[in-house]
Amino acid sequence: MSSSQYIDFSVRQNKAIERVLLFDGLRRLMHYHKENNYVYVGLGSVWFIDFDMAHRELGIETMISIESDEVLFRRAQFNKPYRTIEVMHGKSHDVLPELIKSRDDILSRPWVVWLDYDEVLNETKLDELSALVSSLPGNSFLLTTFCAAGHRYARPSERIDRFQELFGDAFPVERFKAAKDLKDEPKMMAALGDAVIGYLKAKSVEIARPGGFIPAFNLQYQDGTPMATTGGVLPDVDFVDAVRDEVNKADWLCLAKRPIITPPLTAKEVASLRSLLPNPSLLSRNDVRELGFDLMEDQIASFVEHYLRYPSFVQAVR
Repeated sequence: MSSSQYIDFSVRQNKAIERVLLFDGLRRLMHYHKENNYVYVGLGSVWFIDFDMAHRELGIETMISIESDEVLFRRAQFNKPYRTIEVMHGKSHDVLPELIKSRDDILSRPWVVWLDYDEVLNETKLDELSALVSSLPGNSFLLTTFCAAGHRYARPSERIDRFQELFGDAFPVERFKAAKDLKDEPKMMAALGDAVIGYLKAKSVEIARPGGFIPAFNLQYQDGTPMATTGGVLPDVDFVDAVRDEVNKADWLCLAKRPIITPPLTAKEVASLRSLLPNPSLLSRNDVRELGFDLMEDQIASFVEHYLRYPSFVQAVR
């Protein structure tokens, strides 16, 4: 059963922060492509949160959402927020090749493809991503989100073998020299994100794609299950230098070194923490205790890093 049947994806604070970072990055890179005629393709489910952001923040009008579940497909058709969203029924690995094969109206335009899976990566999903590296139009963006919990892939004794089976040399085996490393969730999340980046980059080299694949997004976050969002740009040759220069800037935040792990906070807690920010020194646990409550050090650090992006959720009716 799809997780959309039991999870409201609009009220997860770390997922919300990840979206803000991702769309900020897309906006910055799209600035170099003056003709804004992008096509947005994703898995909008019944919430269409990323589709709403693609339209509001990036100005994209042509949007395609893919839904395999029959009940959710009917609900998605009802819930789509804009007239220009087309909801297609089927598995993405079946629908996307058909779109590329038959839709001449969008093949001459760059795409933003965000395959936001809520499951682990497997051979089918990696084949799907590989095919997109080969077939997407120039200056397109390819992004994927997936479960980055190591135990969901294999038992500890078989985990490294499974990752090498999936990613080959792209998986950084050298980071897992001790058994305890396999239980380190941030390390596992980062390794899987890097593995996907390496896998897609190697695919672009294998097919000698002009412009190649430039990594631009590698974000990990956790609202319960560890997740990773990775991807990059498939630029035309004349777009390569601009993309590389942008993602190498010091203020490029989409290639993160730490996972987004802010805790769910009450409105009073958020306001109290923000009253101490911005601050040249990192807030400590004692600072929070002096406010009257408590948080773990890593939660405090993550909130400080993302406090301007931390969402506020309100109940409109009861």
